[in-house]
Amino acid sequence: MGCRVISTVVTGIGGGAIAIQDFRLQEWVDSVTGLVALGGLIFGCGLPGWAIVRWVFNFIEKNRDAGIDEVAKEVREVL
Repeated sequence: MGCRVISTVVTGIGGGAIAIQDFRLQEWVDSVTGLVALGGLIFGCGLPGWAIVRWVFNFIEKNRDAGIDEVAKEVREVL
């Protein structure tokens, strides 16, 4: 559970900062509505990090008893 929250927060902060800089949204901090919108953007940027961590954990759990050759073969098929 903790890893999912941490990955969401880190991805949200990093991805949100990149999005804010890229779209030049810094002036939104001058109003409460703008801050709320930036918070939503930061939250939205955190969701892909959460999804990736969930996919990785599910993959690990699914292949818990598999050998390294089987895991490598499945990863190669996905990529």
